[in-house]
Amino acid sequence: MNGSTMLTLPDFDPASLIDSLADGVYITDAERKILLWNRAAERITGWSAAEVVGRTCFDNILCHIDKDGRCLCGQESCPLHRSVVTGKPSEAPLLVFALHRSGERVPVEVTVAPLRDRHGLTIGGIEVFRDASAGVHDMLRAKAIQDLTFKCEGTDDPRFELEVCHHSHDIVGGDFHRVERLDDGRLALLVADVMGHGVPAALYTMHLASLWDHHRDRFASPAGFLGVLNQRLHLVAVEAGFFATAVFAIYAPDSGELVLARAGHPTPLVFRRDGSVEAVGKSRPALGMLPEVDYQECRTSLDPGDAMLFFTDGAFEIRDARDEELGVEGLQRLVHEQRSSSPDTCFQLPAIEEQLLRYSNELHLADDLTLLKLRRV
Repeated sequence: MNGSTMLTLPDFDPASLIDSLADGVYITDAERKILLWNRAAERITGWSAAEVVGRTCFDNILCHIDKDGRCLCGQESCPLHRSVVTGKPSEAPLLVFALHRSGERVPVEVTVAPLRDRHGLTIGGIEVFRDASAGVHDMLRAKAIQDLTFKCEGTDDPRFELEVCHHSHDIVGGDFHRVERLDDGRLALLVADVMGHGVPAALYTMHLASLWDHHRDRFASPAGFLGVLNQRLHLVAVEAGFFATAVFAIYAPDSGELVLARAGHPTPLVFRRDGSVEAVGKSRPALGMLPEVDYQECRTSLDPGDAMLFFTDGAFEIRDARDEELGVEGLQRLVHEQRSSSPDTCFQLPAIEEQLLRYSNELHLADDLTLLKLRRV
C-alpha cells in the first residue's frame, strides 16, 4: 500500500532476527536443553553457540547465582525452570549473576517466558538477558554494608542450634535480624520487618542497627528495649510515615528459658518435640506508630528437641495459583510436613523456603523473607 512493501511472517528468519538483538537470548526445550544461543549471548557470557547448544542450561555453563550467592541452576528457584513449570512469564527483570567463560561473574537482568506450541502446551522456555554491570555496582556496595548489620555472634554453642534464612526481594531490603551473646551467657535476638522494600526500607534497617548498638543497656528487659526503639523510631515516623514490626527475645541456653516481647510482628511458633505447636507473645502496636507503647513480655521454655521459629510476613503472605493465602496455619503445615520426613524430627530452613516458592506458583517470592530457627539440643 502507498508504495510500501508488506512483509509477511515467512519473510522473517527467526534465528537471524534473534541474532540481531542487542540482548542475549537463549531458547530451551522443556528439559532446559539449549536449542538456540544468539550472538549477544556469546558477547555477554563469552560462551559460543557451538559450546552450549545441545547442553542443558544448568550443565556447568552459566552457573547462575542470585545476589546472596545461592546457586539457581538446577534448583527450584531457577527463573527459567519456574517459568516453564508455572507457565508464567516474568513481570519484571530479575537480577542474577552469570558465570562468564573467563571465570568472572557478570550481573545480568533476566526476563523469562514459557514457549508454547500451537495447542497451548508448554514445550520450552526463552530467557532474555542484558549486562547490568553499570547499574548494579553501587547497589552491591550498599548490600555489602547492610549485610554487615545482620550479625549472629556467639552462636557456636553445643547447647543450641541457630539457623537463619534471609533474602531480600531487591538487592537490599527491609527485613532485619540480629543475634548476640550477652556477657552473662544469654542470647539477645531481634527479628524486624520495616515497611516497604528496596533502598528506603534498607536505610531504616541501618537505623535499627544503630539503635541496637546504642541501647544494649536495655536488653535485660525485652519490653523495655522495644519501648525505647518505639520512642526513637516514632520521631522518624512522624515525618516519613515509617514503622516496623519486631520481636525481641532473651534466651538462656542453660535453662532453655526465653522471654520475649512483640511489636506488631507475627507470633513466633514453638514446635515441640512431641509434635505440638505453641504461639508465643502478645500483640502490641508496631514500632514508630505511637509515641508511647506499653509492651508486654511473655515467657516460655524450650526443652531439648524443641525448636522456635521466628519469621517475617514474607513467610506466610503468599498466594497460590487459586489466589488463596498460605497464612500462618499453612506455614505450620509446611513445617509439620518436613518434620514428618526428617530423621531428627526437626525442620531445615532452606527446605521450608523451597516449599514456600512452590506454594506461590510464582517465579520468585514477592516479599523480603527472614526465617530464624532456635533449637535447644
